[in-house]
Amino acid sequence: MASTVILVPELTISTLNPAVALANVGVAVTGNRISATGNPGTLKSRFGEAELIELPNCLLSPGFVNAHQHGRGLSQIQLGYHDDFLELWIHNRRARGPLDPYPVTKLAAVNMVANGVTATIHANYSYGSGDYEGELRAALRAYDEVGIRVTMCVGAMDRGSVVYPPHEACFMRDLPLELRDWVTAPRPLAYAGDGSATVGLMSRLLSDFAGHPRIRLCYGPAGPQWVSDALLSHLVRDAERRDLGLHLHALESPAQAAAAAEIFPGGAFAHLEAMGALTPRTVLAHGVWVAKADIEILARNRAIIVRNAGCNLRLRNGIAPVAAYLQHGVRVAVGTDNAALADDEDLLKELRLVQQLAKVPDWNAPASSPTTEDLLAMAITNGVAAAQLDGSIGVIEVGAKADLIAISLDAVRSPYLDEDMRILEALFARAQGTDVRMTMVDGRILYRNGVHLTVDCNEIHAKAAEAAKLARVSSDRDARVRTPQFASAIKDHYRTHGHPHPPAQPR
Repeated sequence: MASTVILVPELTISTLNPAVALANVGVAVTGNRISATGNPGTLKSRFGEAELIELPNCLLSPGFVNAHQHGRGLSQIQLGYHDDFLELWIHNRRARGPLDPYPVTKLAAVNMVANGVTATIHANYSYGSGDYEGELRAALRAYDEVGIRVTMCVGAMDRGSVVYPPHEACFMRDLPLELRDWVTAPRPLAYAGDGSATVGLMSRLLSDFAGHPRIRLCYGPAGPQWVSDALLSHLVRDAERRDLGLHLHALESPAQAAAAAEIFPGGAFAHLEAMGALTPRTVLAHGVWVAKADIEILARNRAIIVRNAGCNLRLRNGIAPVAAYLQHGVRVAVGTDNAALADDEDLLKELRLVQQLAKVPDWNAPASSPTTEDLLAMAITNGVAAAQLDGSIGVIEVGAKADLIAISLDAVRSPYLDEDMRILEALFARAQGTDVRMTMVDGRILYRNGVHLTVDCNEIHAKAAEAAKLARVSSDRDARVRTPQFASAIKDHYRTHGHPHPPAQPR
């Protein structure tokens, strides 16, 4: 018989109203599920042999969901890449060799766990090793060993690897011959290949991970400008057949918006809708450069937007119109994209940034938007939906999966907090990831009081650093010289073709 632990916090998020924190409510966990809630004394009497875990001055909450990241436990700064336009950052990676995905993903996972994240979406990403399936399996092994819940996106991409269409041919024609030869030289395949190859890879992974308690799979076509209609339609059909999600980057940067306006004259989201790619199972990361009509399409199809506020600022992509999304009833989740403003995996600080950037200078706009309820939905409810997880996750109620976190309220209240201030409002205004005191996933405590209980963090850090050092040297001897030349050509190209029209965005 599974053993029971009783969690005794100061406050517990209410089942009936998540925006309310209840005092004197304990939670019993048996196996991987919540077996009872209620008065701690009553729970102690009912489960006499249970282990008692006191969580003084803590709020007990469902775990957070980082709804868009790529398993990059070492940030671009740590790896030697400067913050700049997204398109330059992507191409500057050519100067170095591929990273080993296993240690860096494992580092990302433990960093998220320490910040109260119990589930995450690993968006499409290729290290360019030529063994994409091996990369996915290595990342899945890392998440599994740490114990975090993950939805893995099986990525796909078949165009736009140099510059966004429809300008690839012109761009290549104008490159100096030596640089053109270098760019077009044979390179390892980034993803599985065409639609059939990608579906085949999905079939193998689904077979191998069927029934896994913490791993789900979805399709991750890179984005509308990176994926042809033929490839996307192939994945859309298979996703519908298997009831899988789709997770895309969409209208992230000014250059992407400019390209989309040329590729899809009727609008990128209208095109996705016509292809059947927008459903309640569709997740779109970023959504920065959108018009009112785009927002209405997203709302109509119940698609989910993932806000990546810090990353969008750092890579000069702009500010997504979260206030307009909320006004139109679009579900919004939150992610770090492994490029949070503070260069960490602190989802609480990113939520605070999302909230502040969404406040519009308009006396007719709601003063408190996004509300505390909105932030909770971003961090938990909508994140659960984005990760294609079921209703047994993200709530504190009997029978639910025990994905729980305890957040200390000491710093939130210190040295004083007025009694008229709602504690959850104060928490989102003041708390940080360092205030997390416990992270439990599937009934198993992974992290408590600053210590990871299931893995050796020193070893993880050392192996991630070793992988980064090995990747400093590319097997391409010309890469260090050619990459800056190529970046200069990219910059010149987007100075002309990287401006969306019209530039106005809804607020």
